[in-house]
Amino acid sequence: MKFTGVSAFLLLATNSEAYTAFVPKKAIGTSSFVSRATTTSFSFSSKARTAASLSMLVETSGGMEELQELTEKADQTIFLGKQIRQSPNLFKLAGYASIPVSALLGFGLVPSRRIAAHAAGALVTGIAGAVGKSRLDVLTQSGAKPALAQAIVDAGLDDVATTQAAVRAVQDSFGLSDEDLEVLCTEIYASYLHGMVKFQPTAKTSEIKELQKLKQALSLENMAVGEAHATAAAEWYRQTCLFTPTEELEDPKHPDRMAMDKLLFLTERALSEDSPQAFNFEMTRVAKAVGLTLPVAMERVANVVEPFYHRALQSTRSKLGTNAVSSDMLKRARETLGIKEEVAADMHVFTFNQEVRVCLGLPERKMNDDDEDEEEDEMPLDLSSLKFSDEALNRLDLLRDILGLSETDMDYEIISEASPLYQTTALAAMKDVLTKNKTPEEAWNIMEKRREELLMHEDSTKALISSMVMQALGGPLEETNRFAKVNNEAATYDHLLDALESKSALVAILKKSGWGEEFNANFDETFCNPWNKQSANGFLSTEERIKLYRIFVGRSVRKAPEGRLTDEIFEQIGEVKGLLGITDQQAEIEARAAFGPQLQKTLNRAMLEITADYTEELVENMKKEIDDLMANYRLSQDYLRESGASFYSKAVEIISSKSPGGVPTKALFKALESLREIFHLEVEETYPAHMEHFGYVYKKAVLEAMGTTGVIRPEVRESLDELKERLSVSEQNTKTLFLEAIKEKMKPKVEWIGSEMERTLLSQQQLSERRGKDMGEDVFQSGKGADGVLGLGAEVNIMSDIMELIDFYKENDIATMEEVGMKTVEKKGEDGELFAEEVPDVKMVYPITALGLGAIDQQMAELLYRQFVVSSFTTQGPNAKRYEENREFFAGILGLTNDKIDEINNTIGSTVYDNLVSNAMKTKGSMDQQDMMVLANIQMKLGLTSEQSEKMLAQTQKKLLSEEINVLMDNPSPAGIKAFREKCNSMGMDIQSDVGVSKSRLARMFESEITPGLKSGEIVADNADILLEIQESLGIDAEECESMFEALLVRLSKNALGLVSGEILRGREENAVDLIKELVRYGAFTGGDLGLEVDEATAYKIVNIYDALDFEGQDEAVVSSNKEILEAVVGLS
Repeated sequence: MKFTGVSAFLLLATNSEAYTAFVPKKAIGTSSFVSRATTTSFSFSSKARTAASLSMLVETSGGMEELQELTEKADQTIFLGKQIRQSPNLFKLAGYASIPVSALLGFGLVPSRRIAAHAAGALVTGIAGAVGKSRLDVLTQSGAKPALAQAIVDAGLDDVATTQAAVRAVQDSFGLSDEDLEVLCTEIYASYLHGMVKFQPTAKTSEIKELQKLKQALSLENMAVGEAHATAAAEWYRQTCLFTPTEELEDPKHPDRMAMDKLLFLTERALSEDSPQAFNFEMTRVAKAVGLTLPVAMERVANVVEPFYHRALQSTRSKLGTNAVSSDMLKRARETLGIKEEVAADMHVFTFNQEVRVCLGLPERKMNDDDEDEEEDEMPLDLSSLKFSDEALNRLDLLRDILGLSETDMDYEIISEASPLYQTTALAAMKDVLTKNKTPEEAWNIMEKRREELLMHEDSTKALISSMVMQALGGPLEETNRFAKVNNEAATYDHLLDALESKSALVAILKKSGWGEEFNANFDETFCNPWNKQSANGFLSTEERIKLYRIFVGRSVRKAPEGRLTDEIFEQIGEVKGLLGITDQQAEIEARAAFGPQLQKTLNRAMLEITADYTEELVENMKKEIDDLMANYRLSQDYLRESGASFYSKAVEIISSKSPGGVPTKALFKALESLREIFHLEVEETYPAHMEHFGYVYKKAVLEAMGTTGVIRPEVRESLDELKERLSVSEQNTKTLFLEAIKEKMKPKVEWIGSEMERTLLSQQQLSERRGKDMGEDVFQSGKGADGVLGLGAEVNIMSDIMELIDFYKENDIATMEEVGMKTVEKKGEDGELFAEEVPDVKMVYPITALGLGAIDQQMAELLYRQFVVSSFTTQGPNAKRYEENREFFAGILGLTNDKIDEINNTIGSTVYDNLVSNAMKTKGSMDQQDMMVLANIQMKLGLTSEQSEKMLAQTQKKLLSEEINVLMDNPSPAGIKAFREKCNSMGMDIQSDVGVSKSRLARMFESEITPGLKSGEIVADNADILLEIQESLGIDAEECESMFEALLVRLSKNALGLVSGEILRGREENAVDLIKELVRYGAFTGGDLGLEVDEATAYKIVNIYDALDFEGQDEAVVSSNKEILEAVVGLS
């Protein structure tokens, strides 16, 4: 038989060798599968020995055997099953009637045409013990299922159309509906699948197509196939668990485990055409039926599929160059098996790697799924003999094309396998160079030849050679370190020199491998990086590398001719530094340790000689000696400055002790200058020493220059500048010293001012409490409190002391203008338009403050500033302007913040405004123009903004109005309330929100103003507009005002009615006349509806009294209307 296409390509997966390879010999005959399969006896009928049975002689899947077994069991277990299957029409006829059991048995055993007569008789007689039609349907269907199975066994699956016809014939014979047929076909499919797993645990690719043919023959939909697989899985798992423990099902080599994996594989292939949702659902059902989750089941499927594809890939390798394989064939194989692309890609790479190893002569690697007990052949001893043949490249390229790999993938696999072979040759060649058995040129030729034999690109060997250089160079360093550990300095030194020679030889090889000329500068960084464990010195610890370097440096110094280090020696030291990965900082430390003592000895001698007896010749000689020493030892200028700084400080101390009055002479000053130049020190570096030893001299001179007044005169300042230059004290330091002197002078001044403020303003008891000690009475001028003008104490005579302090601060230029940031200002352009611009924000800075000195506390600082401000606008004469100009300056001297200054100014302003506005309101009732001018002057002097001034004025007015209404409501009068609300309206004050009158008080004000008018008749319904004016003036809501008015009318009406009833009861009807008229006026506002409750007799008496009145001269219509209103008021209408 000839196979083509995928069938031929996958035949490897179904041959007998492949079958036995997947069934371990140890497992055969020991599993429950074998015990069940081998004990099954087959008894085929003559019809069964057809093409289907012949194909089983070649190799069976187990499905046909299961169906044959099904028919045989049906014959043995189902009553009359075989007769029903052979003569289904017999039971069709019997199904139309009830037949006695004895007749049914007889007719079943001896078929006869008399059955019709017996059937007719049964319809008439209705003999007991009959079998009904439903039972006959069960028998019919019980025979139909084995009939279907037998039809498939007889027809086989080679010709799907023939098998489909056989299935349809069974349907027609038994009269099965399509639904019943589908159910039976699903069961047949499940039985067939169960047999494939039960009789043959090894998966075969041919079984995929076998199941597809069965599906077509049975005309099953995908849903029915899924149901069949779930049923077969559940049945197989139930039967298997009767014989096989669950633990053995975890063993991949166990036959039952292999059968389970096969079932999952066939299920995955059968459901592969479903939608993703349907596939997940059905596959999950099957996985659950065998006790697995979906991910585990899919992993099992992959483990079954991959060996098939692996054998296909091995076939590809064996048939390379025969045109019998192609990438399309592999693609079809993947589609048949359901191999994922990412899995296929990994397998392609693995297959290509196998071919590379074979082409090289290396043992072929096995897949992880292969027998792990099988050991790979040992690597051959002579790796140098392994290489690619001349045809290997073409073969590998052809395989790469079929597998769909890139050239990069091919190069990578070649390099990964060839690199160890190349490294073996290259390392040997490098060792020959290091042992001087070969030249770098000869070693390179050997390495290049080996590279070409192994099909490696030049670029691929560059990194390899670098790695091997690190290994080769690490050998000499490791040997050197062994000598250093036992303190063999001579051997350590010699081996380090040998390592430098090895480095030079390896550099020559590196240049040939493609490293550029510039790599020399980066050699140490690339190959001798101590932080890279793979580098040449990566195995050495930091302490070991430093020890090797220290030994080499010390040995080099001792070997130097006459103790002078030549350029060659320094070059060697530098190369060893790079070879060992010593940092510049560490090298500097070692150099200082080796050569520092000699340098410090020379510097100390220079310092002592020059400070003892300075001459220019001495300076030149010492400078030359130091420069020669620095050049010989290649010491850095930084080290000279660091060492020289300490000796310069000692020199300043010596000069200070020798200077008369602490000020050095010109000769001594020159001695210091020469030392600074010899030690290469900058002027700034000498400032700390000069500040330490000469600073007190400058501070003392500043205090003396202040004298008794504390102010330094201009001519004295010039002398201080000269002294600063002579002492060589920095500008910043002199400023610090100057401020320290200022503090000493300023603190007593501030303390005196504070003390005077306390003594003048506080009583004896208050001062004792503040200072914490008893104070005598003689220190007080008076005991009275602050009164003064504008409600502030301004009689304290300390302003002269404060102005003296201000002059002291200004004349000595203590405060400075400094830039504290940037601010945005508006400027006008040439076109007149305003624009914003960022400008420096310059402010006055006060380096010394009274609070900072601790001379006064915060409370006293605020009190002093308050006193100064009050004096600035209460003092008359020439001092007034001085006070006003220095108000902000004095606040800065005190150390008050801007927020605190504003707070004090506002407090003072509020007090002044309160007093001024109160006086004006009390005396004149309002503020006139003169009062406003006074307020404007105070605003200017206090530095208040217009908004602040307006706010203070409003607050004062509100306060006064609030006080006024409190007094007014103690004894309210309509005239007073009217005047108050008119005053508020004229000042633009809202009575409720601005003055703070509550709603309840507003209601009381409203009632107090209108009640007398209502009672007297001044306010009647005809002139009710006055109520609207009062409501709007008081700012009461219209609805609230209406409620208030109604409640007031009801209350007044009830009071009037009570008085009327009392007068009538007492027989004084004449006294009730005015009260009755009052009720009429109240009722006019509401049309008589006042809600009063009056008994009928009293109501008539009230109306009669009103009727008896004399209305002569009055409008009759008005009188009549009033009568109606009264009747409504008393409830008679």
